[in-house]
Amino acid sequence: MQLANCRDGRRGIAQQALALRRIPFPALAVAVCLLFAAVGVAVVDDYGVGVDEVRQRLIVSAHADYITGDRDALTDRLSILHDRFYGVAFELPLLLAERALRLQDTRSIYLSRHLLTHLFFIAGGFCCGLLAWRMFNNRWLALLAMLLFLLHPRLYAHSFFNSKDIPFTVMFVIALYHTHRAFRRDTLRAFVLLGIVVGLAANMRPFALLLIPAVLAMLGLDWWQTPGDGRRRILIAAVGFVAAALLSIYVSHPYYWENPLRFIQGIQVLSQHPNMAYNLFQGQIVRSDAVPPGYIPVWFGITAPPLALLIGILGAAAVGGRALRHPWRALRRGELRFCVLLLGCFVLPIAIAILLQANIYDGWRQMYFLWAPFCLLAVAGGRYIYTYLRGNLGRAAMYAAAMAMIGSAVYVVVSLHPHQQIYFNLLVDRETPERLRGQFAMDYWGASFREGLEYLLQRYPEMPLRISSAGPSTRSAKMLRDTERQRIFFVGSDLADFRLASDTKINKAGKPSGTVIHAIKVYNNTILTVTATEAAAAGPAAMAELYRAGYQAVAVGELLAEGEFDVHISKDGANLVYAKADCDLDDMTAWFFLHLFPVDERYLPSESVQRGYENRVFPFFKGLGGIAEGRCAAQTPLPNYPISRIRTGQYHGSQGNLWQAEFPARVLPHLAEYRDIKSGVYQEPAASGNFDVYFSENRLLYIKEQCSTADREANFYLHLVPQYAADLPDERRQYGFDNLDFRFSEMGTMLNSDCVAIAPLPDYPIDHIRTGQFSGANQLWRAELTGEKLKRLAASEAIAVYSGLEPAARFEWNVYIGGGNRLIYLKKSCATADMEARFYLHIIPQDAADLPGNRRETGFENRDFRFGDWGAMVEGRCAATAGLPDYPIAHIRTGQYIPGQGNLWQADFPAGR
Repeated sequence: MQLANCRDGRRGIAQQALALRRIPFPALAVAVCLLFAAVGVAVVDDYGVGVDEVRQRLIVSAHADYITGDRDALTDRLSILHDRFYGVAFELPLLLAERALRLQDTRSIYLSRHLLTHLFFIAGGFCCGLLAWRMFNNRWLALLAMLLFLLHPRLYAHSFFNSKDIPFTVMFVIALYHTHRAFRRDTLRAFVLLGIVVGLAANMRPFALLLIPAVLAMLGLDWWQTPGDGRRRILIAAVGFVAAALLSIYVSHPYYWENPLRFIQGIQVLSQHPNMAYNLFQGQIVRSDAVPPGYIPVWFGITAPPLALLIGILGAAAVGGRALRHPWRALRRGELRFCVLLLGCFVLPIAIAILLQANIYDGWRQMYFLWAPFCLLAVAGGRYIYTYLRGNLGRAAMYAAAMAMIGSAVYVVVSLHPHQQIYFNLLVDRETPERLRGQFAMDYWGASFREGLEYLLQRYPEMPLRISSAGPSTRSAKMLRDTERQRIFFVGSDLADFRLASDTKINKAGKPSGTVIHAIKVYNNTILTVTATEAAAAGPAAMAELYRAGYQAVAVGELLAEGEFDVHISKDGANLVYAKADCDLDDMTAWFFLHLFPVDERYLPSESVQRGYENRVFPFFKGLGGIAEGRCAAQTPLPNYPISRIRTGQYHGSQGNLWQAEFPARVLPHLAEYRDIKSGVYQEPAASGNFDVYFSENRLLYIKEQCSTADREANFYLHLVPQYAADLPDERRQYGFDNLDFRFSEMGTMLNSDCVAIAPLPDYPIDHIRTGQFSGANQLWRAELTGEKLKRLAASEAIAVYSGLEPAARFEWNVYIGGGNRLIYLKKSCATADMEARFYLHIIPQDAADLPGNRRETGFENRDFRFGDWGAMVEGRCAATAGLPDYPIAHIRTGQYIPGQGNLWQADFPAGR
């Protein structure tokens, strides 16, 4: 009874095996593809963004807009020439899928790109298996070829985030499949279809063009071996194939539409790529355009699964040996000739790259397409070995080797997840800590940066993170959820609290700067470090307190303008502060612009004179004070020169200005003086009262600490008594003084708790000044400055400010063009004769119409003066100041003269000096 049951069991197993053998290979391959697709869907969210992905999406977007009518999209948006030559045969379907699904969030966009790229890679594995089935008529060999293709660890990882090299690898194997199909069916339709496929492959990489002479060579052999009318059919097939290939290249590449001859330029540009990089290879840094001859063979050899590498080499040797032993068979249509084609597709690209010194970088990713013909050669080698084995033991050993080869590949893919792109085989030292990192580049595309960002988000929950924008960090953030991205702010390295560095960066810079708080290792080798500043390394609590303190430090001061950001003056008056109560990522990624209009164009840098204002742009975090509870504040320093008006806001690339504020800078022109007063540069005020009154550059500064509302509401009076009554306006001559009364709201502002008001003075000689405040008929306080004191203060200031500067003219006196539209005359050792001689000042305008009517015949305005009008002696040194008109000046002549004796000295110089 038991014996019968055993026989029945064996019979059932045999029937199941027979049933399995009856399953056609396409159905078996589809099942494998569905299994891989299910796994791919499950793990697609584990990979970061590749270095080129963002750029590739920009390139295809420009091509799509060009197709839909924007004829300037390629030249305007793809400023780098070689970007225009990248084909979009694969990228365009990705973009169309993105737009069809109306994806807006970057995470959804890149997840869809990763999934579709991986599914295309699986389709390439299916074609590889299908081609092996057609070649060898054996489902197990075909399944082996398919699995070898899909389980290469590096290609598997790249199949998610590499939309350049993986699609070309797939198109190359599809082109090989259609090459076999075309010669098997031998119809014009099959060769036209082959031409279309080869053209689409060439759209992605120029290496596909090698298939054109290869196919033509095989057709030439068939033509040579075919008698009579059969030759005409072969010739038509060749013409149809070439025409279809060229037409496919032209139609699939919009940049060629206007000028098909650009195709030749594209081959030249992309075959000798202009982007030069540096590769770490066998412990040496080598230029990508000067890699050693062994570069590709070594990279291929140390990153291929070892059993597949061994069997592939044996297969290539077997194919080459058979072709040498049977040259006639290798020339005739059949399996051996196609195997020779596969051998050529593997060997020739390597030889061409070596001979032409092709620009190869990032490992050997540009040559990933070599893996498809190598897999088929490995299967061919296995088949040859199997044919020569005798007995069941030898064949069982072959089955065991195949299973071990697939099993080990599965183990590597699973164990390295999600860093399969860093796979190295046993041919290199993977055990010694940090040795491999010093020999070969590992995570050169920065896919691990996403894990570094996720680590920081988990370690510092619910708080903003300032992360260095160096490296692929910004690209990797596109795979994060929106709520996670809202907490990340990319800044310059000097402003960052955290820095991420790949193995390539670590190799160049040595030990990572800062405290290493996290590291990702593969094979005991560091591929990514996360470093932090001292405060960040102390933990989330310390960081949160730092941000709160920073916000409080800058988000105060007088409000100048309200809008998307409120614009303030900082407490010390030295910075412009931008503060927002409800801040998000868009607010912090947009750049600020700041247009500063000076009171005098002489203050402008030379490159800004034409536009009339100084233009400053800066990122949010340049000088950031802090972020706290959704509030943010940024600050930027103000210049020292007097400002009349400010225009500021934010802009975001092609979107233009997001918001703009414009306001007069009431007190801003004189913040430099205010800071000097507070820092003690001015030892004492020129006069004291309820307000201290300071004199600076032909203006008065009124300052009171801890001022009250009453101080600001009382009106100021300012009475100026000139040296010469004729200088008074006509309506004021009967009073004997000029009345420049003002309200605090017109001339003043609050800085810290200080009241600051500034009143400009006219340029005529002043004998004395009376000033103070009044309320109604009541005088609250009074201060008086005599003319002599004003001149002495002005002289002291001029000596202190201008003595160390380069004068516009150097004669008996040094002459300077100063702020406030004036000339400054300085002499270190002054005698009575220097002060008694009269000064002459002749001003030649750019436009003669600006001259007073009585001076137009002479061509210059005369502003002669006596030293006593404008100058004073201070500790043996003399200084005098003279006001200049406000019209554009071309030239200035000045000096001293004694009536009847002529000029003592003369300076003649353009006003621009």
